[in-house]
Amino acid sequence: MKKNIHYTLLLLSAMFWLSACKDVLDEHTEIINADNTIDVFQKLAAQPNLSKFSDYIRSTGYDKLLVSSQNYTVWAPTNDALATLDASISADPAKLKDFVANHIALTTIAAPKSSSDTLRVQLLNKKIATLIGKTFEEAGVTGNGQFVKNGAIYTIDKPVPTKLNVWEFMLSSTDAPLQSNYISNISTMVIDSANATIIGYNNSGTPIYAPNPPMVSRNLYWTSVADLRTENQQYTFFMLQDAAFSRETAKLTPYYAANDKLGLVSDFTVKGLYPVDKLPDTLLSTRGVKIPLTKAAVVKSYRASNGIVHVVSALPFRIKDKVPTFKIEGELPFSFRADRTGNTFYRTKLDNKGIQYKDIEVYDHSISEYYIRYVKSNVPMVKYKVYARAVAGAAGDAQVSAFTQRYFIYNTLTSTPTAPVYDLFATHNVTLLNYDEVYMGEYTPKQFGLLDLRLTSAASTTKGVSTLILDYLRFEPILP
Repeated sequence: MKKNIHYTLLLLSAMFWLSACKDVLDEHTEIINADNTIDVFQKLAAQPNLSKFSDYIRSTGYDKLLVSSQNYTVWAPTNDALATLDASISADPAKLKDFVANHIALTTIAAPKSSSDTLRVQLLNKKIATLIGKTFEEAGVTGNGQFVKNGAIYTIDKPVPTKLNVWEFMLSSTDAPLQSNYISNISTMVIDSANATIIGYNNSGTPIYAPNPPMVSRNLYWTSVADLRTENQQYTFFMLQDAAFSRETAKLTPYYAANDKLGLVSDFTVKGLYPVDKLPDTLLSTRGVKIPLTKAAVVKSYRASNGIVHVVSALPFRIKDKVPTFKIEGELPFSFRADRTGNTFYRTKLDNKGIQYKDIEVYDHSISEYYIRYVKSNVPMVKYKVYARAVAGAAGDAQVSAFTQRYFIYNTLTSTPTAPVYDLFATHNVTLLNYDEVYMGEYTPKQFGLLDLRLTSAASTTKGVSTLILDYLRFEPILP
């Protein structure tokens, strides 16, 4: 009986292995059945219906690549397809070379197996093409792939000119000049990470650079929202026509600086590709803000190399979405008064309901009025109710008695570069095993921009008195 069971299991395993391998074998059959006597360019040049594209390859010098030992895949438009090519491309050597490169990949590509299979492939001009079923971008693939000793050829029924990426399209478009001009001209200085010296990493894995690192100018949209030049990502980007852009700007002016529209344009970008027919009534921007949408507001669309751009006549944001509640997380500090690494604990614990949370504790640091500094940029001008959560006395916590800590906020109006002023905002009496939020009071920023806060210990060096603990601070806007 045991012997029969053993044989049955072996038979089932063999059947499962053969079934699983069948798809894999099928997938590679076309490549295995290659004509190893000729190269990609020889195969291409031998086909009369592809003679025009062969001429383009020869005139741009890519014929020398396609006869090499490196593998390539070519998606070749037919002569009839190339009859529709814009004359400005074929007449310009640089544009023609880019056009040809937009049809060649530096590897052998097997065609997707089903009409729903999707593949993203980098081309010689660094653009990335999308293959869905028997399509290459907007062109249809006719017939099967032809495999030779150094690659593959697919015949397509349309030429595929190089597309602009989202950023390039925005800069070249005249559809939304107020938005385009603003975004293209906002810049900031950032650390030149390629040339800066890394001396360590903080708790979240971010590099710590040596003092006075080299700085370079970068567009603020690339660094704070999304780098719309990146070819290996896909974005949906909205361009708001001038009249609507002015309306939305006016609506947000009481909460943001009058000349700062970053609070508006920060929510024009969505990760992923959403054509008009796939647009829902709401999308989430890259920073998590709801974008209200109607297909009727889409004036026109452009399929970019790294996504899609919709020119729209309206994006009626809600104030409560543009001026949201935010948190400052205790375990994500910006800096400290002094290095007390050995006294600083980044903790992961369970609260009284069994829910995991993370916080920070600095214990027995021996510095009077020691502080942890937190910063948050682009804080709107509105009155906030502020709540804090700090849990002391849980299992394993060295802090076994109540203590007091304070919150100081940088005063942007009275501070100078050499004499910063931090005003006392609230005093927090931390009691043992209190898992509830504690109301700290109301806070109104003096101007739009940076919130710079110090969590400060008691004016004491005594152990258990000078402790700092913070799960989070929550800022809830009071809106009309």
